[in-house]
Parts: sequence; structure tokens; C-alpha cells
Amino acid sequence: MRSRGSFAPGHAVVFLVWWMAHCGGGLVAAMPPDGWYDYTAHTDCRGRPEPAQYNGGILKYGNGDDPNGYKTTETGVLSPAFVVYNLNKSTMYTFSGWVKLEGSPSALITARLAPDNSGTRCIGTVLARSDCWAFLKGGFVLDWPTQTSVIFFQNADRTPMKITTASASLQPFTTEQWSMHQKDTIRKRRKRMATIHVADPHGTRVVGASVSVQQTSKDFPLGSAIASTILGNDAYQKWFVDRFNAAVFEDELKWYSTEPASGLLRFDVPDQMLAFVRSHRVMVRGHNIFWENQDATPRWVKGLSPDDLRSAVNTRIQSLMTRYRGEFAHWDVNNEMLHFNFYEQRLGANATMEFFSVAQDADPLATLFMNEYNVVETCDDASSTVDAYVARLKDLRAGGAVLEGIGLEGHFSKPNIPYMRAVLDKLATLNLPIWFTEIDINNKFDAQTQAVYLEQVLREAYAHPAVSGVMLWTALHEGGCYQMCLTDWNLKNLPVGDVVDRLLQEWQTGQVAGPTDAHGAYSFSGYLGEYVVTVNAGNSSKQSTFSLSPGDETRHITVQI
Repeated sequence: MRSRGSFAPGHAVVFLVWWMAHCGGGLVAAMPPDGWYDYTAHTDCRGRPEPAQYNGGILKYGNGDDPNGYKTTETGVLSPAFVVYNLNKSTMYTFSGWVKLEGSPSALITARLAPDNSGTRCIGTVLARSDCWAFLKGGFVLDWPTQTSVIFFQNADRTPMKITTASASLQPFTTEQWSMHQKDTIRKRRKRMATIHVADPHGTRVVGASVSVQQTSKDFPLGSAIASTILGNDAYQKWFVDRFNAAVFEDELKWYSTEPASGLLRFDVPDQMLAFVRSHRVMVRGHNIFWENQDATPRWVKGLSPDDLRSAVNTRIQSLMTRYRGEFAHWDVNNEMLHFNFYEQRLGANATMEFFSVAQDADPLATLFMNEYNVVETCDDASSTVDAYVARLKDLRAGGAVLEGIGLEGHFSKPNIPYMRAVLDKLATLNLPIWFTEIDINNKFDAQTQAVYLEQVLREAYAHPAVSGVMLWTALHEGGCYQMCLTDWNLKNLPVGDVVDRLLQEWQTGQVAGPTDAHGAYSFSGYLGEYVVTVNAGNSSKQSTFSLSPGDETRHITVQI
């Protein structure tokens, strides 16, 4: 055993470190043999921990008498910790383990990294309990290589209690390995093999026929916010529909926009915006019915008595959702309720449950979402940890709410991609559609840095098997955008716009062509969506349409010519 001190700024903490004698007193970073990532995660608390992912990765500790690697100590005095040497810049490190408490029924526990004794950063959180084991999954990327780093566990509010950890794992991946896994997942989840069989009217295969396949629409929704600025702007409208198949209104459906004064309903602008997206077959999300943030609550609503407020919210749901019944694919029912509680404070803890119930009755075809920020963006927001989000989702479902979607806003500063993936892994255990609903990059970064970070986020979001759609928060205004514009006001691409255009081009099949083989067949791998196929053989020509929907088997299409 050895100990190290004063890793956290502002207070002295002593870390108890375990390592095997045959490891030479430390843990040296190494690459996995096959570069494969383990999506496994757990959000249920268990009677005993599962084995360590990647067999512990580079955390080869213990003396052989303790196969699970249980470690116990006191927070505030000593904390479970691991020393690792020679961590690399830009390597993707995924960290996981199981945590249990003594002395407190539950607590938010953070795993923190102290690189080269230069401050600490959060790399994962878990809502741990004393009666079972909870799974923590996170990760990090370093901006510079380190000689000696410490990973330790800490109670978020510093209340002394005993923390036990088991089956901890730290697994490094090169950027090439990470990218390889993204591409493999895209191949399996976003694409499908298809074979075009060409035959004559008698069923005889036609060899050497010319086959041309063109994708006409994409299955995966990738879109952007729009604002009233798109109305009457033909150039902006064309720019939008040439790129995106999904939209969300930035502010025009929010309560303060549709009812600025009690009983004064204004739906003319969202009606026009809806007509625009409908005319171009663009799916649209409803954002939002309610927003728990008091600062985003209509001024006239703030002073209502509980009874009047209850009447007002019911009228709000009915007027909004009856008018737009069947029009919006999704509704964010009660926005950002992990951070704010305007309605629940005044109407009781079951207020959100009632919102979901009334909304479901008003438009049973719409998918109802929770929507929240700082779940994937950062590890340091105690209000919106992944376990807090999971717990709230489970509570709503247990109470009878028909909650069918998980909304992640995605307002990023510098993204922590391994942490982002780990959070998605945990949310995926709920088997609900996960959407990124408001992606942007903070404008404190220069344009080129914004572009680099946006590409990292979009590639990770698109590649994760649990993600069902992506929306950018880039509604264009003459004076700029919320944080990030794709173009200037004249629709000239900014660096982030170039990233989006390049990825949109990459994530579509485009046109593929070739002759049928000796079996009268032509095969290709295509992105999911709608297609038109044209076959020419001799003086004959035939055109047909087909779709590539999700599936593991090859899609077979026969064209008779």
C-alpha cells in the first residue's frame, strides 16, 4: 500500500491505493487485444456485482485471494482509489465498477480522476445504496499524457460513509479502435444488405442487366430547430429541406409564445411553420407543453392560485394538443424537471404524472418524452446524473405515465465522448427511444473548434445503437443562433455547416450501379430508407421502388423485366 494526498483543490484528501506487487507498484496503460467495446450497462441495483468489464482492463489489482477485488475505506479520510501510470493523450478510456455504501441508505458517488496531481475531474457517477450494488459507468479523454494519475471515489456531498467498490475496470481504446467500432455499429444498425434479382417474365434470371439504385429518403431522422424566420424565406426553406428530414420549433409552441396573456391564444405562427414542414414531408417534434423553469413560465401564470393553475395547465394541454392532434410525432411534456420544479412545487409531486396522462388522452399517437440537459454533456451536474434521470423515468412509468421517449438536449462545451457513450449505455437499459433533441456546441469556442467538437458528438450519437434520432439546435436568426449557427444569414456555410453537410453526404447511399452477376443478381449495402431501382436489359427497362428497414437479413427484391 501507498498513499497520496491533496489531489482535490481546496481540501486535503488522503487516497488509499491498492496494486499487485507483481505490477511493479503501478498500472501501466495497455491497448485491448481486439479493440472491442462492451455496451453492457446496468441500472438495477443487484445483490452482488457482476464480473469486471474487460477483466478489469489495466486495473489488475488484488492479491489473488479476492477475485472480485472488493475495496473498502472511509470517505473524508480515505477513499477507494487506483494509481495508473502513463495514460496517453487522446486515448478513449472507459471506466466502470460496482459501488455499495455503509452508513447511509443512498448517496450520489462520483468517480474522479486526478492527473499528475493537477486538480480533479469527474469521470462517472452512480446513485449508490447500502442494500445492494449499483453500477457506475463513465470515461474520459486526456488533453495531455500523464505520468501518474489517481482514480478515486467520493461522496458528492462529502458526508462521511463507507464506500465499497468491486469489479472496477479501466479500458483504453485508441481513436482508431473507437472509430472502427462506430463504423461497425453503423454498418449493423443504420445499413442493410440488399440483393436485386432480375428475371424475365418466365422467371429466367437475366445476366448482365444494368442495375441502378438511388436512395430517395433516409430512415434515420436528422434535423434541426427552425424559427419563424423560415416563413416567407424561400432560400432558407430550400436550404433546410435539401438537408433535413426532421424539425422542431425553437420557441413558437412554448406556452409564453402561444398564450402571452390569459385566454389570448396565438397559433398563427406555429400553424404556418407546421404547414411548411408538412408540405415537405418533414417529421416534426412538439416542444414543449410545459417547462418547469420559472423564468420560462408565462408571467400571468406565475401568480395563479393552485386551483387556478391546475385549471390553466389543463386548458393549456387541451388547447394545444387538440388543435395539433396527430401532427407532431413527439411531445416534450414537462421540460427540464430534473433542474426545476415550478409546477410540481405548486401542484404536488404527481403534477407531471397528470400532465402525461392528459397529454396521452389528448393525442394517443404522439410519443411522449422527458427532455433534459447536462445528462450527457457533463459529469459535474448533480441534478441531472444518468441515475437521477433513470430514477425519474422509472418513477413516472411506475406511476402509470405513458412515457415513451428519452430526450437528451446535448448543449455541449468540450464533449467527453467515452462518458457520453457510457451514459447512453445506461439509458439504453430502459428500452425506450433515445433522441438528441437540441445539439449544439458552446459559442465560447472558435468556429473551427466548434466544428471539431460537433463532428465528435454527431458521430457518437449516430453510431450508438440506442439512439433513434438527432436534432440540432441551430434555428437561424439574422442576429445569430442560440449558440451555434450552421450558416451565416446569407446561408453561406460556417465550419459546423460543412461538418453537417459532409456527414449527411456520408450517411446516405447516394446512387450505386452495376451489372447483374451469373445468378441475375446485384447486391449492395445501403443506408436504411426508401429507394428507386432502375433496370435496363437490351431494349427493356423497368423501374421499381423498395425500402430498406431495420433487419439483420439481406433484403431481397425481384424486378421482372
